[in-house]
Amino acid sequence: MVDLTDNHTVGTAQWPNGATTTGGTGQNVSGLDCLASANETYHVHTHLSIFLNGEAQAIPANVGIVKTPTSCTYSVHTHDNSGKLHVEAAAPATFTLGQFFALWGEPLENTNVAGLTGMPIVVYVTDNGVVTQADGDWHDIELTSIVR
Repeated sequence: MVDLTDNHTVGTAQWPNGATTTGGTGQNVSGLDCLASANETYHVHTHLSIFLNGEAQAIPANVGIVKTPTSCTYSVHTHDNSGKLHVEAAAPATFTLGQFFALWGEPLENTNVAGLTGMPIVVYVTDNGVVTQADGDWHDIELTSIVR
């Protein structure tokens, strides 16, 4: 498990911070609205790691946080380059890896993860300390609380 209590950068910068032009810029994305103020009644953290040739790549800060033209935040977002994904909502619900990638505006496919292509791609999920290779649609992987 990665200790992210200090929110340090994990990995090498690969992508710019924030969403791409096709990601969340205030509009509804994958069923998520961008809200002027966050409701943290339901608040969990999970961690996303992407490795390229064995080297960790830093997940961008401020994905799901819109600063212009008006400020708003999606229920799923990042604050820094630690790979910690924040899920903050008014009530418990299912939030997925696919929603995060849609907000980021990057692909999540078996031949292309965030623009990384041309090599084998494998997704692993850790659940209660057990690591397994993900099967099925990666978009449906639920973001659950596994980090501080």
